[in-house]
Amino acid sequence: MHLDFGPDVAGGAMFPLLEMFADMENGMSVVEAGAQRLPQALAAVLAEHGGEVHTDAEVDRVLCSNGRAVGVRCADGSTLTARRAVIANVGPPALYQQLLESDQVPAQVRRKSRGYLYGPGTMMLHLALDGPLPWAAGSELAGFGYVHVAPYVDDLARTYTESQAGLLPVEPLLIVGQTSAVDPTRAPAGRHVVWIQIRTMPSVIRGDAAGTIRHTTWPEAVEPMTDRVLTKLEHYAPGTRSRIVGTTAYTPQDLESANPNLVGGDSVAGSHHLSQNFFLRPMSGHSGYRTAVPGLYLTGAATWPGADNNATSGRLTARQVLKDVRLRGWASRSARCRWTAGPRPTCMAPEDRRAPWNS
Repeated sequence: MHLDFGPDVAGGAMFPLLEMFADMENGMSVVEAGAQRLPQALAAVLAEHGGEVHTDAEVDRVLCSNGRAVGVRCADGSTLTARRAVIANVGPPALYQQLLESDQVPAQVRRKSRGYLYGPGTMMLHLALDGPLPWAAGSELAGFGYVHVAPYVDDLARTYTESQAGLLPVEPLLIVGQTSAVDPTRAPAGRHVVWIQIRTMPSVIRGDAAGTIRHTTWPEAVEPMTDRVLTKLEHYAPGTRSRIVGTTAYTPQDLESANPNLVGGDSVAGSHHLSQNFFLRPMSGHSGYRTAVPGLYLTGAATWPGADNNATSGRLTARQVLKDVRLRGWASRSARCRWTAGPRPTCMAPEDRRAPWNS
């Protein structure tokens, strides 16, 4: 359910298997003093190596010249050029339908990108508390970073089916993040912050599986849905409501507004079902981080291995870019070589004798 699998959807067991081994090997990390410190740290590393980070700079076009990506244009009209590669962290629909001119993309690729599927939505609830959650199962539970409240497999299957049908689920999965329990810097002494990821939710509301919420737009439905979530949490942690001093809710629409990759509130930037997973992610013929436009690459959750804060797709994309840059350099050098009957070319310039295949 962290991705977009109900417990009875083919391929869904792969994620918990990988998650279990990864957590046993590496643990589960929480960024001290707040998750925003992670992108700040990455930006600092980039700056140390001479790079720059531009925020509040929306890219509205990938610029191409002679069939190759050469830079980007921002919404304010400013441009940035690239000598080696343009790397996009977006989904295929945004890349091929919005960021590139139609004549720069083969018709078949544009058509295929329109079929990219997004999973069900997510709702986020943030609580400020004047004490730890009073779990009925015991106070030691308040010391864990994450507590999942389902409670049963059948509940998960029903929730997934209801959300996919456009219905507000009766018993949504609650992923309770008690980050201040493991990182006290996130709240004043004696206080706590808790976030709850509510899975899964309909992106567009067609009704309520319980038949009690009449609203079909998220701005109206968020308040009664928040009450439903807190009622469920109260069942497992009696007295929770009396400890709440502040509440902020983010609907699937809010999440997409904050991050256009989260289409419909899909927190994993695209379905991970077998039709667009593994070697088919994000879509057939596009699993190697290259795109249909030379010099333009795709990375992020829409590419293998998918959603998670693991940096794997970024590392693999970088390796592909460097490999292609080296190949282009080899091609430009070999064009200046004259071939002999021997097994290797004899090059015109001494520096060209250090060909890649010798190293």
